[in-house]
Amino acid sequence: MTDREEVITKFATKAKVTKVNAGAYLAILLDVIQAILARKRALKLPGFGSFKVNPVPERKGINPLTGKKVTFAPGVRVSFKPGQPLKEAVAKNVLAKPKVKPKAKPKKKKTSRKK
Repeated sequence: MTDREEVITKFATKAKVTKVNAGAYLAILLDVIQAILARKRALKLPGFGSFKVNPVPERKGINPLTGKKVTFAPGVRVSFKPGQPLKEAVAKNVLAKPKVKPKAKPKKKKTSRKK
């Protein structure tokens, strides 16, 4: 899994900026995306994908520990739908890597039972 530091390092290398500046640019980009989603509820980035904020209605459930009925408050869920170029790039890279075969389990020896 890629983490924030790896993204910053790759960004800094491609943009030929320092890691500090790359980290600041990434923070600004994430803040802008968050502000747009909070205000407009949707963001389309052609070639990359679309973010959408979906309302989640109030729902009822059961606490598995106590068995009591509980009500979950309404909220929001952010979804992301990748664009076609992103899907193709990911599929190309994922399918190009050789698959690692899982190790075979050792076979159990058959033992004869004496009566």
